[in-house]
Amino acid sequence: MAIVSFTRRGAAALACVLSLTGLGIATDVPHAAAADQTVCHDASLPQQRTEVDADLTVPQFDPTLGTLLEVSAPSQTAHLVTDAQFQNIAQSAVVFSEDMQYTLTFTSPDGLASPPALVGMIQRIPSTTLAPFSGTQNFQGPSSVSEPSTTRDASATPVSSSDPGVLAAFTGSGTVAFHVQSGIAEVFNGAGGNVAAQIDTFVAAAAQVCYTYQAPEVLASPPVTSPPAPPPAAGAPAPELAPPQFTG
Repeated sequence: MAIVSFTRRGAAALACVLSLTGLGIATDVPHAAAADQTVCHDASLPQQRTEVDADLTVPQFDPTLGTLLEVSAPSQTAHLVTDAQFQNIAQSAVVFSEDMQYTLTFTSPDGLASPPALVGMIQRIPSTTLAPFSGTQNFQGPSSVSEPSTTRDASATPVSSSDPGVLAAFTGSGTVAFHVQSGIAEVFNGAGGNVAAQIDTFVAAAAQVCYTYQAPEVLASPPVTSPPAPPPAAGAPAPELAPPQFTG
């Protein structure tokens, strides 16, 4: 900040001008430091039967908030629910087991990296012996076996980017779509090729997208100083002083 010196007469003249005009001397106006801020949006896919091939849509970054520094997807999750019933329909006993294999794929939009696919397996039925067919297909009795309701939660690896092209694609007044797709495979072992099955599988998904940005700088209000009292008008009589009081 520059330092300016005044002569005594010049300083008095300047003070007089400022007092008559009601102006003050402004020094540097401080700027409030703009800290990075983050805003997040959530999207979800309600539970439904597999397979799913759907978008999770969130708003783009609002440029009126400031300058976008980073976009991230810290959370992309899936929730599986499944159950099954099997019945041997052969005339002889069989050894049987069954597994469900799943692949859940999250695909990011607009140049943001996609996380690795979520791959796993649920053992529905461990190796077991099923009695010969009872003659009635009702998934009951010793020729049948059931898998109770089973759940599995899976979370994708977080992804983020500060690439200028990605940030530009995520900025605007529209939306961006994060894609989720499921793939379910059933693996039967044994049973001699004669087994009836009833399988129900559902999936729900969710994603959270966050924008880290710098808000515009805000000018801090300078301190307000009252102007000095104006000098007496030329030719005005001096104020009268009260006579001294004596007590004896």
